[in-house]
Amino acid sequence: MKKLLIGFGCVVVSLYLLATALLFVFEAKLIFLPPNFPPATTPAVANLPFEDLHIPVDATTQLHAWWIPAAAPMQKTILFFHGNGYSLESEANLEAPMWHETGANVLAVDYRGYGSSSKMQTDGPSTEADARAALRYLTEQRHVARADIWIAGRSIGTGVATQLAAETPHAGGLILISPISSVKDVANQLWAYRYLFRPAQWLGHKNDFNSAAKISAVQMPVLIISGAADQLAPPSMAQQLYDRSNSPKTIHLIEGAGHNDILEVGDGTLVREIHSFIGTTAPVEVHP
Repeated sequence: MKKLLIGFGCVVVSLYLLATALLFVFEAKLIFLPPNFPPATTPAVANLPFEDLHIPVDATTQLHAWWIPAAAPMQKTILFFHGNGYSLESEANLEAPMWHETGANVLAVDYRGYGSSSKMQTDGPSTEADARAALRYLTEQRHVARADIWIAGRSIGTGVATQLAAETPHAGGLILISPISSVKDVANQLWAYRYLFRPAQWLGHKNDFNSAAKISAVQMPVLIISGAADQLAPPSMAQQLYDRSNSPKTIHLIEGAGHNDILEVGDGTLVREIHSFIGTTAPVEVHP
């Protein structure tokens, strides 16, 4: 009986170690969930003028992006990184018009592995390279000054935006909508990840999107907007980012808004907050 118990215990431990290892190996696949069949829509469905772009990231891969010019000619530009589980084409009816209403130009990009961007497994480092390529396009091809670029993200896109902002001083500002403090903080809301599979979180950090640890390095004005009823990225995450960010900074909670409906709830509050932020903020001087 003792041998059987020891044998059973060894099997249980082995299965647990295997499950933990598999979680680590397939972490990127579990985090990034591009749609298999994205809708074939463009900003034209919302009567918005746009340019369909393919921005090179390296010698063999590219980003699909939309350039949506402001209604009145101007230099102020929003560089937007969308959330998880959908592609650029899914933004045509809702997100694209919302950003256009802020009065700025918009460059919205799809991560590689999503939509019409190059096919590959998306992960943390690949999204960082995507963000840098999009910024290069704005500064080198559109000749937009960094001071006229507002880096923005929604949901997991806030992790991409925060990383880019941390390495891009003198930009106009950072806009975070429904931000996550980190992927691990989101996962740890589930008991199994917080306790049972916690060792998998110690094995690597390339997909952490740990904005809570990075935002103190951001040297530009920060605007954080979150839904007061958000359960995936609760307001406590937004507050944590606000507390750790540098001034000038603003946080706004939209009553009744959850994670997925924040663009639709609040009677235009989100657009007004962003419009005001872009219109009144100035780049922060960074001294060596």
